[in-house]
Amino acid sequence: MSKKFVCILAVVLLAICLISGGCTPQTDTKITDWKDLLKVSPAKNTQNQSDDAVPYSKRTPQVETIGVELYFASGEENKLTAEKRSIPKVEGIARQTMEELLKGPKNSANKAIAPQGTQLKDINLKPDGLCIVDLSSEARQVGNQDQAETMVRAITNTLGQFSTIKRVKFMINGDPVDSIGHFALSGSIEPDYSW
Repeated sequence: MSKKFVCILAVVLLAICLISGGCTPQTDTKITDWKDLLKVSPAKNTQNQSDDAVPYSKRTPQVETIGVELYFASGEENKLTAEKRSIPKVEGIARQTMEELLKGPKNSANKAIAPQGTQLKDINLKPDGLCIVDLSSEARQVGNQDQAETMVRAITNTLGQFSTIKRVKFMINGDPVDSIGHFALSGSIEPDYSW
C-alpha cells in the first residue's frame, strides 16, 4: 500500500509541476492576457541558428574576395614561385596585395622576399601604368645583390598581374633609389615572368 501511495504522490507532483509551467524557474514575464503572449519571445537556440533567424541588421556582411598571385623566392636560386591567395576586394587592391606579400609566404617551401620588418610606406599608381612603391628602410637590409633582385622582381611580378600596372619604380622612405643591395634600378622595372 505504501508503494501505491508513493507512486500516486509522484504522479500528482509531476502533474502539478507540468501544469504550473514545468520545473524550471519562471522568468519575470507575467502573462495576464492573451495579448501578453505576443510580447513574450520564445527562447532561442543560438547554436543552430541559420542566417534567416538572425535579424538583417545584425548579420555579418559577407566580404567579397579576389584571388591574387603573390610571388616568393622558391628553393631554387634566382627563381620565383607564385602562391595563390584570396584577399578582400577593396578599392586599393594593389596596396592590399603588397601588404599581403610583405606578410610572407604561407607555403613553407617558399621564402619571404623582403627583409624582416619591411613595410609598405606608400603606393601610387600613375595614369600611364607606372606604379611607385615606397618601402621602409628595412628593405635595404637585403643580404646580397641576388636577394635584392629577387625582392624587386617578386614585387614587380606581383603588382604586374593587374592590367593597370605596366612597370614599377622603387623608393625607400620617400626617397628615389638607384639601387637596392647593389642591384641597380635604372628607372622603372617591368614584370618578367620568365623568372
